[in-house]
Amino acid sequence: MEAFLAICTVHEAQKKEYLLRTGEQNHDMYFVQRGCLRSFIIDKAGKEVNLEFAVEGYWISDVAFNKPALLSIQALEKTQYFQININAFEDLTQEHPVFNLFFRKLLQNGHFTFKKRMLSSMTQTAAENYRDFLLKFPNLGQRIPQYHIAAYLGITPEFFSTIKSEGMDMYQQAIS
Repeated sequence: MEAFLAICTVHEAQKKEYLLRTGEQNHDMYFVQRGCLRSFIIDKAGKEVNLEFAVEGYWISDVAFNKPALLSIQALEKTQYFQININAFEDLTQEHPVFNLFFRKLLQNGHFTFKKRMLSSMTQTAAENYRDFLLKFPNLGQRIPQYHIAAYLGITPEFFSTIKSEGMDMYQQAIS
């Protein structure tokens, strides 16, 4: 643990501050201690599409290490996070092989989460996807602007307003 903490640096990002922009060289992964980060792309129409949110206890990074980033990472609120350089982490895995298992599990969990989200977006209604969002992030809707949730769900803010109550009803049923 001491060796791992030695390669972590603690940072604080202000609301709307970028940790990474599309096209910049990406060398880091991030662990959120307090706050909320998002990863997103800008589609061909110029709209932001939120791929993931990282709140307390979540990891976030671009998939391309030591290459130009495919996405951007931005703070949605004041956020305290640990930054871990991927090259230092790879050195750590050489010195302490147990971190290979840790990283593999981290990647497996991330891959599973993305696949599940992709399948849900293809097979569920917007209201059902909103219910899943509420189950995963119960209080995030009070912390970030609603248009970011709409961009995560892949719908317009106007349509999000219409499905919000339906999704809320489904959420209440799911937790009861």
